[in-house]
Amino acid sequence: MANQNIKLALLIVLLLLLVPPTAGQAVSPAARVKDIAHVLEARENQLMGFGLVVGLKNTGDSQQTGFTKQALTNLLSKMGVTPQIDFKSRNAAAVMVTCNLPAFIKSGQKVDITVSSLGDATSLQGGTLLLTPLQGADGEIYAVAQGNVSVGSEQLIPNLQPIRQTRFTTGRIPDGALVEREIPVSIGDKGLLTIVLDEPDFTTANRLSEAILNLGFGARAQDAGTVVVAVEGGEDLVRIVSRIENITIRPDSVARVVINERTGTIVVGENVRLSEAAVAYGDITVSIGDVQLYSQGTSGTDTGADSSTIRSETNAKFKNPGAARLARLPASASLGALVRALNSIRATPGDLVAILQALKKAGALKAELEII
Repeated sequence: MANQNIKLALLIVLLLLLVPPTAGQAVSPAARVKDIAHVLEARENQLMGFGLVVGLKNTGDSQQTGFTKQALTNLLSKMGVTPQIDFKSRNAAAVMVTCNLPAFIKSGQKVDITVSSLGDATSLQGGTLLLTPLQGADGEIYAVAQGNVSVGSEQLIPNLQPIRQTRFTTGRIPDGALVEREIPVSIGDKGLLTIVLDEPDFTTANRLSEAILNLGFGARAQDAGTVVVAVEGGEDLVRIVSRIENITIRPDSVARVVINERTGTIVVGENVRLSEAAVAYGDITVSIGDVQLYSQGTSGTDTGADSSTIRSETNAKFKNPGAARLARLPASASLGALVRALNSIRATPGDLVAILQALKKAGALKAELEII
């Protein structure tokens, strides 16, 4: 009897050692405000313009692209050249030029631009963008772009699958646009400074407003994504913003499971929980719930009485007894334990996706299920 008790004790110890920590014990790390929020008044502005790329090696727009021919004719006419015959060359292409103009950027600074083919050009590789004005939504010109277009290099080894397919009809020009006119940015003109969360959440907004109040500034969470800070005239706004954006808080998030069915990728958030359930899918049986562990008292104890404990766990096994492999992990309402249990018996990505969808439908999965 003593040997049996020792073996039982050793088995329980081994199971406890093999059990990983539950997801409920994890705590999301603290983050700086500048990494999860931004000042609403300091926003970017988008610019775009129509331009021409020349110097292509017979990969530009064809004769069927009428606006390219018209743009070339207008360009040459402004330079005192009047074409007498139709263009037969495919060395030019019409493009759209876009860029984001950051806040506080000054005249004379440069920004990156993206060049995209507008016609039926097959490649912009080796081309040069001619001087192109870039306009804002108000129709005003804020920058001019020009330079050599970079579209990346071709695959050196044709037999190997490329990591990312190169698109030769879209390219970039680093520092390709020169800012000619800056956009005025006003912060705190109305006595308010607006902090906007990148991912709106009521709990995070409340924590941010409380942290700003602890700095001595008046703050109020207006909604789940906006915290308004009161500032007085004459105050150093740069110092105030710097102190606020360096505050560290622990952002909260909605429990979410993201599934990519094409690749079989599953990403589980820290707040995901499972309630008691049982699933049978194909050759796999999954059970989530409480299991009673029984231990017999020994003469070495004071009372020698038997005892039983309730323990929550996740089990996954094959329904075929000959191929059954038990994966024992603590559930404690943790989806991570379920996924690890299914992975331990080599469940396919399709099995994982189907089981998670069924758990959500049954109400056992306490999280948002997002399929991409």
